[in-house]
Amino acid sequence: MSKLIVTIEEGQVRGKKCRNFLGGRFCSFLGIPYAEPPVGDLRFRAPLPKKPWKGIRNATKEGPPCPSPHMFFQFYVGAEDNCLNLNVYTRALPGGGHPLKPVMVWIHGGAFVMGFNKGEIYGPEFLMSEDVVLVAINYRLGVLGFLSLEDPSLGVPGNAGMKDMVLALKWVQKNIKQFNGDPRNVTIFGESAGSAAVTYLCLSPMGKGLFHKAIAQSGNALNCWALGQRNGTIVADCLKIRDTNEKNILEKLRRMSAKKLVKYQFKAMLDSLMTPDCVSVFGPVVEVPSSEPSFLAEQPIVILKKGTFNKVPMIIGYNSQEGFLYQLLMNLKKAAREHKDLERDIPLDLNLQKGSDKSIEVAKKIKQFYFGDEEITRKNRKNFLFLKTDNHFLHGMYRSISYQKSSSDTPIYFYKMTVDTKLNLSKEICTAKCPICFMLCLLTSYKCGRPCCACCRFLVPKHKIEGVAHGDDVSYLFKSFVTPKMKRNSVEEISVKRFVKLWTNFAKTGNPTPVKSDLIDVLWRPVNRTANFCLEIGRDLKMIQDPDSDRMKFWNGLYSSEEKNSIVSTA
Repeated sequence: MSKLIVTIEEGQVRGKKCRNFLGGRFCSFLGIPYAEPPVGDLRFRAPLPKKPWKGIRNATKEGPPCPSPHMFFQFYVGAEDNCLNLNVYTRALPGGGHPLKPVMVWIHGGAFVMGFNKGEIYGPEFLMSEDVVLVAINYRLGVLGFLSLEDPSLGVPGNAGMKDMVLALKWVQKNIKQFNGDPRNVTIFGESAGSAAVTYLCLSPMGKGLFHKAIAQSGNALNCWALGQRNGTIVADCLKIRDTNEKNILEKLRRMSAKKLVKYQFKAMLDSLMTPDCVSVFGPVVEVPSSEPSFLAEQPIVILKKGTFNKVPMIIGYNSQEGFLYQLLMNLKKAAREHKDLERDIPLDLNLQKGSDKSIEVAKKIKQFYFGDEEITRKNRKNFLFLKTDNHFLHGMYRSISYQKSSSDTPIYFYKMTVDTKLNLSKEICTAKCPICFMLCLLTSYKCGRPCCACCRFLVPKHKIEGVAHGDDVSYLFKSFVTPKMKRNSVEEISVKRFVKLWTNFAKTGNPTPVKSDLIDVLWRPVNRTANFCLEIGRDLKMIQDPDSDRMKFWNGLYSSEEKNSIVSTA
């Protein structure tokens, strides 16, 4: 323990000692490579396992992110060399006859185009107050992780970023015992795109046997933004490559710097931001048949209907007002503020041709349900946020739960997050009077290494819109550079302890509430065939049933011609 040197299959690594938020000790091993650098001919391809190294590798500093815009500030970060790395946190190394501990593997979000595993956003101090082994991984993003070409002979069918996750999970199976982790008890968990990735891993044959439980926070493979497309010509057009031959496009993309690829990939994404009538440019795809194994060979909905997914216990849930993301867009973009075309809010999988009589009719139904006879204005923006919550997040979760429980007896624990405290940073960003000013305040905090300064709070409206924003749940599981100091027994500290306990209980036992306690005074019932029982995680915990069911029944009606199964129970 004093030397903190661990021997894994690839070589030796040296870690360091740290303290959790309650003062307890744990060990961290940072920036451990699990794959060969995805450069040269390996760029855009499936990853290769890391070759062994000689000597002791320094694992006391974090490795580079995969090339991408910074999650908060959008400046370029990362390097392709050693970007496929992971961090491991454990309270104790093997020895003394102690049993192996449950493993939790974190998959970060960021719309499949940004994000990383670094402690500045995903600090382990909260989760390491419990006796689990935590792994946080990097995977390739944007065009580098999700370029998808039509020609199977080029070896770029797509899903390189998803295959990175698979290889990282294989690394866990090989090596986690050396960190006192149990490879037979692995829980994958993620938020937003990371949550969608969790559900994709449940759908993919490549994920089979690599994990045993899953937690999906605010994202699902059936969400409109979660499926990508063949994008070679789209990427080429954004980079002004005047060629339609995929082989030539690939050669030119391999010669370009990662920084240039990242800079121009956002041009390809602009039209699909918060509009469910578009297919995302970057994300998992159904691969064209080729000589290499497919991560995804069928549409997610087909796999769910057939029941051929990996059946593991799951926690699935959402924040009460995921649509606050669109509030941020309205504050930044005039076009979003003037959004009146509700045909753009019809999910693409309803297969309605824009401008057709049927599409116009459905748009009118959406208008009537969410706004009645009122004009769409900033005054009734709360209704717009509910619309965005439903058609971007919640309805896809309900559909997925419906299919899963119809073909599997493994428990699904459903939750709705409503707790709103000083830790809800995402909501403050989305509702700030001047988002750019707020981000400048955050940048100052980031540069000086101190929690968010008080002046940021003056940029937030005094009369807050009710609800919990997309991403706010992360603040209760991970410490970040903006996490304020919490008072003892404050609602913030109690909520952090509650989230951590629920999530780690599930990782340990498959049941988030095996017993009642002062901290968790309810028993969380899983959904069943007739009712979607749900834990509302607010300042208090309470069991409810079929949350937001009126809105879900409306969407169920729109899908009724396509879907045979009921999405919302009527019990």
